[in-house]
Amino acid sequence: MSYPIKSNQILPGDIFKDKRGEHVTVKSVSHNRICFVRTGYSGECVFPAARFESEFSPVKRQTFSEWHKANNAAEKIQKLRELITAGRAKQ
Repeated sequence: MSYPIKSNQILPGDIFKDKRGEHVTVKSVSHNRICFVRTGYSGECVFPAARFESEFSPVKRQTFSEWHKANNAAEKIQKLRELITAGRAKQ
């Protein structure tokens, strides 16, 4: 049997994904209801907490340092500069 999610486990702004990988953002949490909106849609949906818990899984949020390691901006800028320089040399 699934019990309702405690309100301190899911907070407004938390992001979850469904089995297809589509993301939803939690708008509000009440005693046994989760109100959320799907990415790309404006309409809000409301699920009982037990159903929400069974159909969605949390998306791990990256810290800034994790994002920075995965997306080395300085390295990408250098590659873009090299591409621009190479394009100008062909002209």
